[in-house]
Amino acid sequence: MRPAPRTLLALLALCSAGCAGEDADALVVVGLATDMAVGFELHIIESTTTVDGAVARAERSSYRRGELSLPAELAAQPAHDGALVEVSVAAFRDGEASPLVARTAATRAVGGRTLLLPVSLDAACSAISCPAGATCAAGACVDPFIAPSGLAEHDPTWIASARDACKTPSSGGPAVVIGQGEGAFAPLQHGDVVPIEPGPQGGHHVWLALRVTGLRQMGTRLTVGGYFPELAFELLPFTSLLTLRKAGDAGCEIHGIRFQVDRGLPVESVRGRALDVEIVLEDPDGDVGTAGQRVVIAP
Repeated sequence: MRPAPRTLLALLALCSAGCAGEDADALVVVGLATDMAVGFELHIIESTTTVDGAVARAERSSYRRGELSLPAELAAQPAHDGALVEVSVAAFRDGEASPLVARTAATRAVGGRTLLLPVSLDAACSAISCPAGATCAAGACVDPFIAPSGLAEHDPTWIASARDACKTPSSGGPAVVIGQGEGAFAPLQHGDVVPIEPGPQGGHHVWLALRVTGLRQMGTRLTVGGYFPELAFELLPFTSLLTLRKAGDAGCEIHGIRFQVDRGLPVESVRGRALDVEIVLEDPDGDVGTAGQRVVIAP
């Protein structure tokens, strides 16, 4: 499992040093989101921001270096009333020179207001090339300029409803299915026998896998616990942050979760025993999914 960093994407600085002044009381907060799986479908984001035509910031953020986590926002530097703020964003896969998706957005700062400028990188735009002066959003070429009157005042809770690869309006409430597998998800039935193998640092473990809907793709916290009913013994739980991958219509999934089953017990005492596995997933919005599954450790 690769931990999902929660550092904010430092995407925008909306004002160069020369544009701030006594009337620099306008703010624009840029909200960047995607329905693609970060770390699997896209790995790098490059952005350029201009204010009144002058480059204010150019930046490159990489998932591999722990710099990229979406959705994210960054409050802008103060800008003067009426300043034209433009941002261009390109998403890349590792090792590819051409962007998977490119997007531009623009608005004007308004004195005394803090605006939220949404920038979404949409999978539906990956095969679309728009003419000059247009950008792709939700699979269609549109005008990149959004009038300030069409933007909402910034509210940090926008992230809870932002586009996400795993948590969509149609995914419903959180749901978790426990499976097994080191390299892929395989289903588990109640009482299935699961193999154990020695770990690299001692102990013996089973490989778990999960299918998940209704929880965020990045930054969801996993807690795994277990109980041997025949031994009246509870295994200490462990926690980790997840980056989920898309799994087609099945939602999202993760495999290769190593769960040690002989912590505090001799391994021979757990062979052939029933184990109740308990899973809790909590995403950054506070939504929680739980699941339980009984398995039998291989003799």
